[in-house]
Amino acid sequence: LGLEPYNFEIASSSGAEAMPPAAQPRRRAALFAASAAVASLLLVSRASGAAFAAAAPMTAVSYLSALFMSLTPGLLVAGGASVLYARRERPPKPAWCVAAALLALLTLAIPLWVTTGDLQQPAQKPEQAAQAAPRSGEERLMPDGSFMRVSDPRPGNGPIEAGWQQALWTEMTEAITKGEEQVVMVFSRQGCPWCDRLHPVLQNAIKKRAAAIADGAMEGPPLLNSPLRIFVYDLQEFGPIMQRFQIEGFPTILAFGPTGSRPVMVPGYLSDEDFEKLLTEVAVAKPDAPKRKKKLFDDAFSSAPENGALKGNHGD
Repeated sequence: LGLEPYNFEIASSSGAEAMPPAAQPRRRAALFAASAAVASLLLVSRASGAAFAAAAPMTAVSYLSALFMSLTPGLLVAGGASVLYARRERPPKPAWCVAAALLALLTLAIPLWVTTGDLQQPAQKPEQAAQAAPRSGEERLMPDGSFMRVSDPRPGNGPIEAGWQQALWTEMTEAITKGEEQVVMVFSRQGCPWCDRLHPVLQNAIKKRAAAIADGAMEGPPLLNSPLRIFVYDLQEFGPIMQRFQIEGFPTILAFGPTGSRPVMVPGYLSDEDFEKLLTEVAVAKPDAPKRKKKLFDDAFSSAPENGALKGNHGD
């Protein structure tokens, strides 16, 4: 009859095209390649994030690069999830399940990866930390009304240098020997709550004395009309000195009066009123006759820095 044969095709119930057998291995390889790419880029983004965090200052190019490296893991995970969702009905099922499980594990590992990278930053050595920011020093009132703890008096208010403990000790002993300024030693330690509470008391006393001298309100013994200098010594930075003075608790205050008088040691915290009473008490003290106990204090001032007791004691 001149009719060409008609090829009838039976459509599947899902409406999807049948996958050629040769295409299945290629798609399986593509899924595993995508998972491997996500894992490798996570490693790269972690290393690059640490490098960009240490860079300074950040330019526009470095900012965009850091932004790209931060967003890349999330974008890749989202893209991988989209591909897996689109192929959820296509064989082979075992390969799809494995790829989905890997993608889920990588997604959950992203925040852990970032946290671990932060925790693995190189720790600063105790010697470097103490050298960078010592806790011992003289409380000084700045012209703008703020306070600064000067650990190394040699360069003024600049950064500390090697031998700052010896310089700080010499600065204090010379002030005590001259007797022209009232000197107070405060023994403290890190993590002491009462030491922290005493800190503003010391600053208030320095500020009050400076204001009285500036106003010309001269009354009482001469030492109360002279500058007040307070030196704070930390246990971990001046441990041998505290052993010489037999310091057993913190804070401990050692206040000095006129040259030749006996210093007064008071353990524990003092309020503003009690601290002022202590300064007045030592300022009116009379010089004592030389005794063996007084000589022990002189030996502690004169020999402790020279025998190396202060060297190498600024680490936890």
